[in-house]
Amino acid sequence: MYRQPTQSPNTVSRLQGMHDLSEDAWRQKLDLQERLCQLLGGYGYQHLETPVLEPTELFLRKSGGELASQLYSFTDAGSNSVSLRPEFTAPIMRHYLENADSISLPARWQYCGPVFRFDVSHPEASGQFTQVGGELIGTSEISADVELLNLALAVPSQLGLDGWSLRLADLDILDSLLDPVEVSDRAKSFIIQNMPRLREGRSVVPAILEEGRHLHLVGGANGHIDSEDAALRQAVQGLDDTQARSVLLGLLQWNSADQLGQRTPEDVVERLLFKIRGSDSEDKLRQGLELASDLAAIKGEPEQALRAVNDSLASAGASQDAAGRLSEVVSQVSNGPENKGRIVLDFGLVRGLAYYNGVIFEVSHSDWPGTLGGGGRYDTLSRALGGDDAVPALGFAYNLDALIAIGAK
Repeated sequence: MYRQPTQSPNTVSRLQGMHDLSEDAWRQKLDLQERLCQLLGGYGYQHLETPVLEPTELFLRKSGGELASQLYSFTDAGSNSVSLRPEFTAPIMRHYLENADSISLPARWQYCGPVFRFDVSHPEASGQFTQVGGELIGTSEISADVELLNLALAVPSQLGLDGWSLRLADLDILDSLLDPVEVSDRAKSFIIQNMPRLREGRSVVPAILEEGRHLHLVGGANGHIDSEDAALRQAVQGLDDTQARSVLLGLLQWNSADQLGQRTPEDVVERLLFKIRGSDSEDKLRQGLELASDLAAIKGEPEQALRAVNDSLASAGASQDAAGRLSEVVSQVSNGPENKGRIVLDFGLVRGLAYYNGVIFEVSHSDWPGTLGGGGRYDTLSRALGGDDAVPALGFAYNLDALIAIGAK
């Protein structure tokens, strides 16, 4: 027999970041979604819907530790590790790889739907939000970068927003700057992660270098490596870093899944990989950090910032090809009156996902504490997800709920 509840509905807790929508709010959101879908459709982007639930491994292959700590993950009834979708890029690349034989390149897809992230620093901002965006797969042409940037710029203009700006950088320029120093790929990843801190100048380099020592990026105990580490080094010999991470993650989950403490398996694997792959010389890492700090400090209107970048590259004896490419991209991006003064080059910018390379960007607004949206190029994600070849690709996404919150019309 049915019984009336003895507790008030108010006693049932609701997850932070999960919100109910009235019909009016739902209609406003639907109208905004339709307009953005039409905008993307006008550029030839076709709808693609991906599952809300995916294997956790899909989001860990090359997403980096930041996203790993934000996943809503659990083990399903079949003992599979699954996660609520935190973003769309990896699922769309997975879709391409599974259906590559029947897909003509370049392929353009758009999407709109809920994603789920937990932010340890800001739990009140955690939970579910709606992403709308597009992915362009199969071309490395400058015209593709220009197309994505023009689309990203068109969104706030289309919605009647003011007070926004787009920050732009290019990770290929950092790679060019570091190439003469010959630091390892692992050291490059470490430097990229620290670019926001390196904005403060060379004074922060000693502290970051010390962190590199703790991660076994440099030095080591007189070059000594114990027998267990030696065995692991042999196990991943001949594998690239992506393949080695998969092997180490499997071993870790099989042998010590209940002994990780507060660290994620991905964090443990990354530290272990740094340790067993050997290390850079301390002088090389210091030099790389100092050069990167000079680059990270460069921020301003495009023409002036690019002159400073070229000066830094010339001083380091580095190739200026990537800077030339970025200059060409910027020159072709829409410079209509609605975009005047809104594009800023910021070489301390780093996206929170490790799969980016090349052009990256974020859109900010004075009335929103985080980013409204962003994206960039991710030419190596296909291989991280199991593809045989690197597939040039790039994309962007906006937080639809944030656009509504700041008064999109």
